[in-house]
Amino acid sequence: MQIKKKNDIDIILDNFSSIAEWDHTGKKLYLVFPDRKRGGQWTLMRYDDNRYSVHGLGQEYLDEAELFFDERDSIISFLWDNRAAFNASLKVAR
Repeated sequence: MQIKKKNDIDIILDNFSSIAEWDHTGKKLYLVFPDRKRGGQWTLMRYDDNRYSVHGLGQEYLDEAELFFDERDSIISFLWDNRAAFNASLKVAR
């Protein structure tokens, strides 16, 4: 599923388990895609309680901690802003 309009993000979040990998240690689903603004990668995570977070990592930076999204609109805005990189990562995964 590609992000072409904001409504697509709701479908992606509702079906996150079908596109994400499972982290047994952290007990969370995760998906990695490029951070084109900083030249690294984003890891988008969903926990069992349906909380989403993101963490950035690159050669020149490492986010100190995961950033948790308090509201669904926040995760939708994040994915909308990063939709080109997100879409590209899903094409490669196929």
